[in-house]
Amino acid sequence: MQESNLPAQHQLIDLENPLPSWNLKQKKAGKKLMITKEADTFMRTLNMYDRTKVYNEALKLTSDGGYGWNSKGFKKEPMFMREKRCPGGISFMYNVNPEMIVINRMRLERGATNLETPKKMQQMGLFEVQRTSGVRWHEELGPDSIPELERAWGEPQLVRTINTEHVAVNGMSNDLGKARWLMGVHVDTAYWEDYAKSYTLVYNPTRGAVFDFFECIQDKVSTTKVAEFLAVTMIETQQKGITRKWTAHSQGGIILTRAVELVNMRGISLKGQRVSIHAGGNEKTRAENAFMKAGMIIDEIKRDHPNDLVPNLAGFNDLSPRSFWRSLSNMDLVFGDKRPVEASPHTLPYLSRESAIRHLQMNGYHKRAEKLAKLTMKEFGIS
Repeated sequence: MQESNLPAQHQLIDLENPLPSWNLKQKKAGKKLMITKEADTFMRTLNMYDRTKVYNEALKLTSDGGYGWNSKGFKKEPMFMREKRCPGGISFMYNVNPEMIVINRMRLERGATNLETPKKMQQMGLFEVQRTSGVRWHEELGPDSIPELERAWGEPQLVRTINTEHVAVNGMSNDLGKARWLMGVHVDTAYWEDYAKSYTLVYNPTRGAVFDFFECIQDKVSTTKVAEFLAVTMIETQQKGITRKWTAHSQGGIILTRAVELVNMRGISLKGQRVSIHAGGNEKTRAENAFMKAGMIIDEIKRDHPNDLVPNLAGFNDLSPRSFWRSLSNMDLVFGDKRPVEASPHTLPYLSRESAIRHLQMNGYHKRAEKLAKLTMKEFGIS
């Protein structure tokens, strides 16, 4: 729609659903939804999830014609300006006339997340991370090389859309600083032959152990915002005809499973997309069913340390008495920042029994190394 008597930035265009297949049963609005070119330019700087949230909030206004409980009061003056706040920290100003609802301008209410943002204020989003060195996690890497491993991935850059082949979803209790290098290591291990030079982090922010744990439960019985965000991102990727490799760790496995279930609920195929999960808190059968229904290729889903309580107990994948005891006995190596990261059965990608035993020995956990060695020998029928 052209408004030739208005400045270009104030001319009106149709407000279209950024992701039509996300709202298959959407009702047609009684009034037209319009947006100024100025506001549309701002909207295009947002990621697909935020753009979809803005559209859905605008769509709600049509239920009462732009007047009433979903809007700012019942005044019907055509030029009366109203403000609408959307989930995720975006607001827009709009006005209503008998034919249309017009979004005039938009703004971001939240600050952009970066490494300097306090942990509890960090927001979910897409961050591109570049490899900065050739240091890789492998069986011969010793404790002295862990700091170099952490520096092998650079500063995360906030992006609007995914431009890399590899994508990763981090687990609980990870701030952006930890997630950017740790998920780089998981991507590198999952797709070793690719020697990825960069990847995109679908950042799952932490709000503390208790809240993060509640989020894990929520995605098992309902849906978190991060799972919705990831689902929209996966649909956007599929609609572009691009295949990517998705890697998830810990809580990220729960989020990824739920996201794919959301996509499946809308009858959208993810055929050709590849997936790897490390030490996931997801139930494996449920995840496999979701991925296969979506048409995804499962590259890895069982890279789990035998003593890791997250896949064993939290994921309900091995609730045997022996697994229960082993998992709880090694819980102190999973949580906390003081324990050596390479001795944890959960944090870094699991490589092999031999590697796990060696790292326990190198960090002084000789009895635990001996128990893991005996378990290994028993499973192979050596003892």
